[in-house]
Amino acid sequence: MSDAAELAELRSLQARAYGRDASLTAAEALRLRELERRRAEPTPAVADPPVGAPVAASTPETGNEKPQTEDLPGSTDGDVTTTGMDQGDSGGSGRPPDRSWLRTRWLPLAAAVATLVLVGVGLGWALSGGSGSATVALSPEQQEWQSSLLASGNYDRGSLRALAVEEGAVIWVATKNAAAITCLLVATSPSALPSCERTETVGRTGLFGAVTLESKADTRRELNVQMVFTASGEPAVAANVAEFGPGTTNGMTWANADEAEKAKRIADQGFQINSLWVVGYDGDVPVWTGMELDGFQTCLIYDGSDAAFPRVCADALTMQEQSATLVLNVVNEPSGEVVRLELPTASNGHSALMITREGGADGAAGE
Repeated sequence: MSDAAELAELRSLQARAYGRDASLTAAEALRLRELERRRAEPTPAVADPPVGAPVAASTPETGNEKPQTEDLPGSTDGDVTTTGMDQGDSGGSGRPPDRSWLRTRWLPLAAAVATLVLVGVGLGWALSGGSGSATVALSPEQQEWQSSLLASGNYDRGSLRALAVEEGAVIWVATKNAAAITCLLVATSPSALPSCERTETVGRTGLFGAVTLESKADTRRELNVQMVFTASGEPAVAANVAEFGPGTTNGMTWANADEAEKAKRIADQGFQINSLWVVGYDGDVPVWTGMELDGFQTCLIYDGSDAAFPRVCADALTMQEQSATLVLNVVNEPSGEVVRLELPTASNGHSALMITREGGADGAAGE
């Protein structure tokens, strides 16, 4: 094929992929990737790459190229942290057990995500630009949110970057620890909860994030986001809005009505309802993890039968960086028995709740 014909084909595919109503088949998406890769390859006779050509990033520890996925956005095999705890394998999909919490969360959205995989390629490039220099227009209020994130000092200087705005929510990417860690932030307020993982892992598995857009008595709307690195090392995002009706919270039905009521009661005390997750049981009593609405505190919560439920909280980023363990001691007042709950932070997302009682009787939960 001549250069002119190839260029015309590239322009046609880009227009269809990067438009608001992206519509590429899998074969066309692969062809687009191939053509863009060809156009990005520097000519051997030229010492410096063309201006704007994608350049592979390097990690500070090894100086090697950042691992890049060869799959289309949407691949979820691998390790994920920060956004949840493993709840065991119940889907029988053949994926590793430590991914089951994520699979459960995304089951209602599986069909929608499948249709968004190719859109994610176009969306990431359309918003980020081939050279990473394009900017996303933010409203004055959204600019204030971004300023708050910059002022926090939690991320590498100059690394925070808006990738997209969907349904009024801003999607950012940023790095920490000299780019050793990559974070995805999705927010509708200055309090953006990060989903972070080692950059080399993100190159293989991507990152996931979510934020509640609207919550009413009977329905809730949630924005779910997946970010992956394209073949050129640029971040690409796929976003989907899901609505959940009566009887569901966090996209899933609780074990029983009593558990659903406890989840609502915990949320009323300042927790993000879409972050609450049952990690195990002490007899019939549920043990939860959840994120506070204000700040980056992750909490281990016992029961939730009343507003004075026992809990212990710690900074989510510190927990991840130090591989810390949340420890909660609950005293049974009638008997004086002390129940000790321990939930470690695991880098592979697989954390098992351990329950011990005074006298050495052990129990375990967190299936």
